[in-house]
Amino acid sequence: MPNFGTRLFFIFDGPRPIVVDSGTFLAWTAPMMLHGTHRKSTFHANLEEDVGPTTDAETPGATAVGAVVSRPHVAFFIRALHGGGAQRDAILLANSLFETGIDVSILTLVPDGRLRQLVADGVRIIHVPAKRLATAVVPLRNAISKLQPTVLFSSEAAPNVAAFAATRLIPPKSRPRLVLREVTAPSIAKGLDPYLQNRLAFRAAGYVYSRADRVLTLTEGARRDLILNFGVPAERINVMTSNAVIDPPTAARLAHRAGTAETREKGLLVAIGRLSPEKDHLTLIGAFADLVKRVPARLVIVGEGPMRPALEDTIARLDLEDRVTLAGATNDPFAWLLKADLLVTSSKFEGLGNVLIEALACGTAVVSTDCPYGPREVLEGGRLGGLVPVGDTKALSKAIELALNTPTDRASLRRAAERHTTRQAAAYLISNLELG
Repeated sequence: MPNFGTRLFFIFDGPRPIVVDSGTFLAWTAPMMLHGTHRKSTFHANLEEDVGPTTDAETPGATAVGAVVSRPHVAFFIRALHGGGAQRDAILLANSLFETGIDVSILTLVPDGRLRQLVADGVRIIHVPAKRLATAVVPLRNAISKLQPTVLFSSEAAPNVAAFAATRLIPPKSRPRLVLREVTAPSIAKGLDPYLQNRLAFRAAGYVYSRADRVLTLTEGARRDLILNFGVPAERINVMTSNAVIDPPTAARLAHRAGTAETREKGLLVAIGRLSPEKDHLTLIGAFADLVKRVPARLVIVGEGPMRPALEDTIARLDLEDRVTLAGATNDPFAWLLKADLLVTSSKFEGLGNVLIEALACGTAVVSTDCPYGPREVLEGGRLGGLVPVGDTKALSKAIELALNTPTDRASLRRAAERHTTRQAAAYLISNLELG
């Protein structure tokens, strides 16, 4: 066991605080977080050596914690200002809450990611000085204590556990309401999430989510999952009836495009998502290889991630280099969706599937795997797009061919996406959390 020094912690997990040294604090939190996993994991933290300074780093554009006014507001804890749908829609939700006049801050370990440009002027970005979530609990506690928000809002399993641990180091009377958003399919992500820290965090999800003030899920399926498989009380969980996907500038842009002549590329298939195993792009490429034996088509996969080498090898092996493009990551998925004939998703599981909503908003036809839990709910059981079994190459190929040969009712698709605007999501949150 490393030397943890003599730092003392107050743990507030009952009617009276418990004073412990840092070694005992680790012993208290590690079983909750690791649940039998070897301690040399991503949650293992040398609290004396790894946490670093507890004041804000000199980050251009970030607000020093000590300089922040302490009037009530909502603080969003976002692991980093880069990533995928969970980070993007949290930023858009923060922006929309700010539009209503609520004071909003974003607490983040990485303030300079590619999503920073999405943050609205007036939303404060506060750097939590830690290199990873394992060492972020104490700096996050310090930031929350100085900021004194009314609500702390967090998304994703590992950040949720860190947010819970940080608030438990704050006396109950000074503690913000803790709202945790579950953004995936918990039981499946517990074993298949691409990030080890999230897979470990799901082992603590039942304990943590049961003690949050409110848990929000994006789908009814995820809500049932947390109740049945993690023991979270049903009355503590609400399903967000609207997710923050379409912001006002995008809505205006899409409305303008809807009134102009279509300029889509016939036969262009687009897939948008991180290049990681759970997105199952290998099945998509296999389905595309089968499709082009019968139909002229082109596939563009938008995203970046660890599966790129394997995808490149598969594309070369199937002699598809002139038909399949790996386009890299983008902050503007709508540019691709507005020119595509069809969006295809091949995921093994989803939290909701924001890209499905983005495609509907563009009036773009959709084919998706019927994975837990988002696609079936977003596509209304298949009424708004094709649904096929997960991992079924032949079924995916046939569904794509059918969609390409079927006229698209673009107006109906656009109407279906209208409930997923950032303003509607903000209105839901304000009502649900009684922020108004």
